[in-house]
Amino acid sequence: MSGARERLTEEVVVERLARLAERSRIAPAPAPAERAYREAAAVLVCFSPETIHPAGGEPDQKALSALVAQCQPVHGPGGNREWRLPDAVRRATLAEMAGPDSYRAALEANPERTSGPVQQALDRYLTRSAPPVEEQDLTELLATARVVGWLAGLVPGLPSKERLAACTGRLQLLDSLRRVRSSHFGGRADILKELAAHLEGSGSHAGAPPGEPLVIWGPGGIGKSTVLAKFILDRVDGPGPPLPFVFIDLDRPGMLPQEPLSLIIEAVRQLRVQFPQMLPEAKALHSGWLSRAASPDFEVLGSRITDTTTSAHSAQDGITASVRLLTVPTQRAELYQEFADLLTRYLPPGPILLAIDTFELAQQQGPEVLAELWRLFGSLGQAVPALRIVLCGRVPVEQPARSLRLPDFDREAARGYLTALLGRRIAADAAGVDRVIDLVGGNPLSLRLAADLVRSRGAEGLAGIGRGSMQLHITADQLQGYLYRRVLDHIEDPDVRRLAHLGLVLRRLTPGVIRYVLAGRCDVAVPDDARAEELFELCAREVTLVTRAADGALEHRADVRRQLLPLLRADSPGQVAAVHRAAVGHYAGLRDLSSRTEELYHRLSLGESAAVLDERWEPGAEALLVPSIDELPPSAQAYLSARAGMTLSAAILDHVPQEEWERHAQVQVTRLMELGDLAGAVAVLDGHSAEGVSSRLLILAARVRAGIGEQAKARKLVGLAAQRAAQEGDRATFLEATYTDARWSFEQGQPERALTLLGLAAKLAVELGDKLMQIRVALARWELERSARPQSSGQQAAVIRHQLVKLVDEKSVELLSQDPAMLVSLTAALGDTRPELVWQSLRVIGLQVLAPEQSRSLAAALESWDRRLEGAAVALVATHAPTGSAPPTSDPDFWVRWLATTPPVLLANSLTALNAAFPGGARVAAALSHIYRQWLDAEKHTEKHDDTHRSR
Repeated sequence: MSGARERLTEEVVVERLARLAERSRIAPAPAPAERAYREAAAVLVCFSPETIHPAGGEPDQKALSALVAQCQPVHGPGGNREWRLPDAVRRATLAEMAGPDSYRAALEANPERTSGPVQQALDRYLTRSAPPVEEQDLTELLATARVVGWLAGLVPGLPSKERLAACTGRLQLLDSLRRVRSSHFGGRADILKELAAHLEGSGSHAGAPPGEPLVIWGPGGIGKSTVLAKFILDRVDGPGPPLPFVFIDLDRPGMLPQEPLSLIIEAVRQLRVQFPQMLPEAKALHSGWLSRAASPDFEVLGSRITDTTTSAHSAQDGITASVRLLTVPTQRAELYQEFADLLTRYLPPGPILLAIDTFELAQQQGPEVLAELWRLFGSLGQAVPALRIVLCGRVPVEQPARSLRLPDFDREAARGYLTALLGRRIAADAAGVDRVIDLVGGNPLSLRLAADLVRSRGAEGLAGIGRGSMQLHITADQLQGYLYRRVLDHIEDPDVRRLAHLGLVLRRLTPGVIRYVLAGRCDVAVPDDARAEELFELCAREVTLVTRAADGALEHRADVRRQLLPLLRADSPGQVAAVHRAAVGHYAGLRDLSSRTEELYHRLSLGESAAVLDERWEPGAEALLVPSIDELPPSAQAYLSARAGMTLSAAILDHVPQEEWERHAQVQVTRLMELGDLAGAVAVLDGHSAEGVSSRLLILAARVRAGIGEQAKARKLVGLAAQRAAQEGDRATFLEATYTDARWSFEQGQPERALTLLGLAAKLAVELGDKLMQIRVALARWELERSARPQSSGQQAAVIRHQLVKLVDEKSVELLSQDPAMLVSLTAALGDTRPELVWQSLRVIGLQVLAPEQSRSLAAALESWDRRLEGAAVALVATHAPTGSAPPTSDPDFWVRWLATTPPVLLANSLTALNAAFPGGARVAAALSHIYRQWLDAEKHTEKHDDTHRSR
């Protein structure tokens, strides 16, 4: 032990105080033998009773048993049972020990301790020999984070949480790219050169418009993500300043191409890892953006009270029209500019890369989503000229971009790919690898199938295959089909071999599917469940063809099925259709969502009618079906896209029947209207004559025309909609048309006609039993009576309001959650009488920032409520508020200060919680109802002023 006196620093004082605090938690003090075992356990991540040795003591079975009794059982690295000291006991024991010399002695007494990253980190920090966190790899950093939690305040020299988080975040970011890049990457020099030219704005990329992306496209498995990851890592790990980059994979949860805010938040997260100096402002912008996203837009809510077209029929028709945006279109430009300002302030001079992978998921969302993304790219490109955008997807884009198709592997890339597939032992035969490439070419799927044959049968597995003589006569698809059949030929069990061929038609294999769907079509005898189970397990062994899903079912390898299913359909259409029909019959008798989804997949593949699909539809199936949308015929794609709230390209829509086009058009037009693109909505509708259009779509077209100021055309279209609905016998759409005509009649100075039409609509809504429409019509009648005849019909308005109060019962309040615009209008109108509307609005819509006068009136109501509760409301709010955010409960102005300092989202949640805990805050509900009314009235006044200004 060193005799040098330890210098008393602030860190040492903190360490000693922490030791004293930890010691005070243990009572009574353990016996010496128990202490020796506890000290040994304190320096071990986990231990086995057979191998642990007491620190500086003799073995003692009783003391060892006492130690095990207070430890937690864990699984060791080999799966064997081991024991771990609880964290609190570990810290207290380490605090009692004398420091690094005691730690070292305890470690030396246990040379057989379990090895592993966490134990290695614990050894290093206890003996003060750990390398700086900047020199640790990701595994070491994650282990360090665990150990720092145990040793904080007890051992000097530990890295701070901020420093550790910065290093870990950077390596995690790079680790995701390293997993994408194969360790056997080779070739693709031409693609890497194109990427470099795009980044530097040189060569053919010089003078490209700001923000114009480079799109790298090609089929799945061709190596798009790999080459992009290679390019980024070369510029991060290579000489010179690292490249600032953002790599977004749209296949990751939470990445929503229809909501640019989700992409920008992820971009900021990645950039602040690379440039920690931007952290404070990045956090402020992040919280600000989320706060704005959570704040209700009363301009939108107020304007949508007249819109019934999609809300009335979306549930029964399965049309998901809403984009469900976090940000409204008017906020987008400001959001893009703030992000651009952040880049300009904190990133060094030079190129910045924004790379988006799996871009086909954005393309599936439809042209209006792509249009918004291109607005984002253009805005960022104008503000940050050094920004370069690269997109990777399976198909080219129709928007302005420089397109680069990724070809099959060149020889060097093919060698690397085969080496990864075959393993180094087989791939060590370089000449053999080259012979495989010569035989099958550079297509990734062909190489993968060839590798499967080589692994199972050696080089003779490829005997008879020769592209040299066949090259002019065989396509890549034909070659892959031939290779696949060769793979099937090498399956030993003949029954499995026959099942595997037509099994490609199915997305999932189970014992039931084998017995009831495939067996009869494949001439395989499956007399009972036992044989079905046996065949299922034999199929599961064919790992070159299938993988096991989380629920135990088998799924075909996506790359194989995606490429070969079209060939099977072309070669054997009758057999494929027979499998689809058998699958429908099998799944129709099962009731879980997964089975219903597969039934729907096969019905869609057969091209069954929308009426049949509607009858069998199960909510939630759309999300499970969308990944297979490209496998379906055009009409089925249109149906599924309408269900999923997606839109398709015009090329596909040209081949769908009128009924499916209309469903799709409802989705697309509604989304375009929500995005503020009325011109785009007009273009969609103008593509079809109004002569053959349904009454429901005519109402939507009328709304579009009204939105662009063409009131005469709008009125004509809504009249035509009513006429056509009457001819079709569609009373629900006739009701919508009548209601819409009434609202517009009043807006254009025809109050008597409007009230007459609303009377007709009210009668029809009752006959149809449409509760929400009854409420909507009654609300409109009340508003029109009050404003159209304020002097003479006050009594009539009161009668209608009384009817409205009776209509809005508890069940209706829940239903109103589907229609936030009507909910907030009713809250403003009836909240003082129906406080449950207020609490529902707090849950569904939330609050904006309160004006000073609004805060004072609400504070007075809360104070009165709290007096009746004898201070319980203040206590509840103070208890649930974030630490330090609530004013002292003794503050006489508690409620005023609380309302002024609490964010709107938290405020709405807290008020909801107060009502749940103490029902009966009628005065608070009335104050909130008045506030909602003020917000709606302010937006209506602004809208009216804008309309007047435009008319001049």
